[in-house]
Amino acid sequence: MKKQVISILLLFVVVLFSSTLLAYNMTTKEATDGTFTLETKTFVISFDLKLGVLKDIYIKVDRSTDLISRYGNDGFNVFSGDTELIPVSHTTFRDERSGAFILRFDYEKGSKTFVINDTPYYDFEVQYNFSEPVSMTFPYISNTKTFDPNSYHMSYLKKPKSLMTLYSNDVTFSDGVLNSKSGSGSIKVYAGPIKLIYISEALPELYDTVKKNLSEVGALSFFSYIHHGLVVFLYYLFKLTGSFGWAIILFTLVVRLILYPLYHIQTKSMIEMRKIQPEIEKLRKKYKDPQKQQQALMALYREKHINPATGCLTLLIQLPVFFVLYSVIRYFSEMFAYAPKFLFWSDLSTGGFLQNSLLIFISIITGIYLATVTSQDGKTARQSMIMSLVFPFLFYTLPTGLFIYYATNSILQLLITIYVYRKFGMKGISMREVFGLPPKPAK
Repeated sequence: MKKQVISILLLFVVVLFSSTLLAYNMTTKEATDGTFTLETKTFVISFDLKLGVLKDIYIKVDRSTDLISRYGNDGFNVFSGDTELIPVSHTTFRDERSGAFILRFDYEKGSKTFVINDTPYYDFEVQYNFSEPVSMTFPYISNTKTFDPNSYHMSYLKKPKSLMTLYSNDVTFSDGVLNSKSGSGSIKVYAGPIKLIYISEALPELYDTVKKNLSEVGALSFFSYIHHGLVVFLYYLFKLTGSFGWAIILFTLVVRLILYPLYHIQTKSMIEMRKIQPEIEKLRKKYKDPQKQQQALMALYREKHINPATGCLTLLIQLPVFFVLYSVIRYFSEMFAYAPKFLFWSDLSTGGFLQNSLLIFISIITGIYLATVTSQDGKTARQSMIMSLVFPFLFYTLPTGLFIYYATNSILQLLITIYVYRKFGMKGISMREVFGLPPKPAK
C-alpha cells in the first residue's frame, strides 16, 4: 500500500506541474437587428452597430451570468453640442499583439474605438479622436456612486455585488455626461465584481481611492479585509511561482501547518478515546440505566483526564476556516481561465467528472488508506471507505483549481495522520483485515 500511495503522489505532482499554452476563449456574434455581441470568459458585452454605442454588460462570476448594465441612451453616445453624432461605418478585428478585440466606429469628424481586453480583469477601454471637443453619455449601474469630476466616476451595485468605474485624465464628469477637454483621449473602464485584486490590475491608478470609497458606501466589511488578506497571500504565491497549481498547493501546505496544533489536539483526543474504548464498552454493558451509565462514563473521563468535547470543539473551530479558504480559492476562478493550463486539463476554472477524474482518483485512494490508518476494526474502516468513495463524487463539478485544493488537503491530512498516529504508537489495520481475510501465511 505504501508504494502505491507514493506512486500516486508522484503522478499527482507530474500532472499538476506539466503546463502548456495559455487558455483562450473569446467569441463574437452579429445579429440581424444590428446588435454585435462579444463574449469573453469574464463578461458579455453587446453593442448597437447602427448607433455606435455600448448596450448591455453581463458579468460571469462563479459560473453564473448577471446583468449589471442595461442601455438607456448612456452607452458612450457622442454629442457635438446638442447634436448626437451617428457613425458612418464600423470595423472589427483582433489585435494580434495584445490579444484585445477592437471595435472601431468612424464618424465624419473622427472615430471612437472600444478595446475589449482579453484578460480576466473585467476591463475595457474607450478611445476617441475627434477634430473638436465632444461630450459622451456614460453608463453607471446604480445611484450609489462617488466621483472626482476631473478623473473618475464610480458606481456600486448591491445585487449582484458589482462595481463600475471609469477613469480618464482627458474628461470631466457631470450628471451622466463626460466632456472631453480636447477632441481626443481614452477612458478606462472596470465593470465587474468587487474583487480588489482584479481592480488593482485593471485600474492601478485608482486602487486606493476605489478601496476607500467602497468602504465608505458599505461594500467592504471587517470580514472583507480578513478575506482579502488571504487572497493577497495566495496571489503572492501565484506571482512567485507563475502557476496557480503550485500556488494552491503551497497555500494549502502553509494553512495546514498553521492549523496543525488544532488538528494535533483533535487527533490526540480521538486516540485517547480509542484507547479507553474497551472500558467504555464494559460500562455500557454494566449500566443499562442511561443516567447511571452517563455518570460512570464521566467518572472514567475524569480518571483518565480526557475531555470528550475537545475533538469536536477543535473540529468546529477548523470548519469556518476551511470555508473561508474555499472562498479564497474560488475568488480566482476567472484568473484560472487565463492562467497556464495543465497537461490534460483544458481550464482550471471548469469542472466535471472527466476534467477532475485524476483528482477524484487521488482523493479516493488517500481516503481509503486513511481509513486503514485510523480504524481499529473492519466495520469502521469499511464505513470510512464508503464515505471516501462518495465525497469526491459530490464535489466533481467543482472547478479544477478548487479540486486541486481538496486533493492536496486530503494528501496532507493522510501524511499528518500517519505521523501523529505513529507518534502515539497507534496501529491501524491491513486491507486483509478490512475485508475479514486471514493474515498472509508466514514465509
